[in-house]
Amino acid sequence: MTGGIPRRDDASPISHYAPARACRTSSAFNAAARSMLRVVALIVAARSMLRVAALIVAIARMLRALRLTASLPIIAALALSACGLMPKQVPAPIVEHSYIPAPDEAGSGEPEEPLPAVQAPEPASAVKPAPAPKPKRRVVKPKPPEPAVAPPPEPPEPPPPPQIISTRIMQHDQLHGLLDAEVQRPDGKVVGRAVDMYVDASAKPKLLMVNLAGFMGVGDRKVNFPWTAFRFTPNSKTAPITFVPPPPPAKGKPADPVPKPQPVAEAPANFMQLVDSTVTQKNGARIGRVVDVLVDAQAQPQALVLDLSSSLAGDKRHVAASWGDLHVLSRNKQWQLQMDFNDAQLKAAPTYSAEQPIKIVSPVVPAPAAASASAASAASAPASSGAAGATVSGTVQASGARPAR
Repeated sequence: MTGGIPRRDDASPISHYAPARACRTSSAFNAAARSMLRVVALIVAARSMLRVAALIVAIARMLRALRLTASLPIIAALALSACGLMPKQVPAPIVEHSYIPAPDEAGSGEPEEPLPAVQAPEPASAVKPAPAPKPKRRVVKPKPPEPAVAPPPEPPEPPPPPQIISTRIMQHDQLHGLLDAEVQRPDGKVVGRAVDMYVDASAKPKLLMVNLAGFMGVGDRKVNFPWTAFRFTPNSKTAPITFVPPPPPAKGKPADPVPKPQPVAEAPANFMQLVDSTVTQKNGARIGRVVDVLVDAQAQPQALVLDLSSSLAGDKRHVAASWGDLHVLSRNKQWQLQMDFNDAQLKAAPTYSAEQPIKIVSPVVPAPAAASASAASAASAPASSGAAGATVSGTVQASGARPAR
């Protein structure tokens, strides 16, 4: 358009943005005004607070000087009333500026971009992409159970050491020592003391040597009597040995002769004295000497008391050895006493004491290998073979300890 009256449609773009600029300018001015008002209000409030603080300090000094505690409520009331002296801040007016464009301005905007065309569906004959491969399923195999580790077997207990001696315990009222035991007549009169005894080749007692007492020690003499002419009473409070005369003869039978004392020099040569005799081992080593013989109530010797120490030893050790282990041997036309003890068995034998129970010891002969094997097989056999096992056990026991004669 070259001339004439300008129309509304011919307005320049600068004229379109003029109202918006004016609105923005007024908004900035209002914001600055509000900020200034706030600063002024803060200054006034600070001055008022300083005044109130000065007033409170003055009142506190006055109360401190007067020391009046009753005026605290008055101070609180004055403080509350002083809050009313503070000026109230007048809120700034809220001015809203909105710009509504004209219809012509709204239509003069930039043209909108056209919508994208709707894509046509692909024909059915198009090749479809291959489906994605399915993920492989992970197969977890269970672990095989670990084999149970058996604990190592405990080592077997070592077998007990083999028994080398057997012990039989008896009391002193069951046995009595032969040496120096009193001998009495049936009426209770003591006639002498036992000194020694004689045995034959089978270790059976045959004679008892008695020392007959004289008058005040004068006229004592040693004589021998038959072993069967005496009765032994170990637990007697009087003399333990009693001379027993033969019983009266029956009708029509001659009377038994009364045993008479025999001189010691007339003892048979095939009999051997026991007391103070030396006992040896099988190999000829010395065991000890006989110091006493222990006899029971049936006139049967049960043990030999052996002195194991030498004649020069200060501490003498006695052992009660079983009578059943005694052997009478003849070597070089001399009688010898022998027992089956070895050094280890003698060392393990308990000591004989007159104050303690009598422990009669016997050597244990180790069973041969064949006998031990048969005993083990008999122990593992069923109950039907119990008789055979008892026979084997009895054989081993008989070889370990001999019964008293």
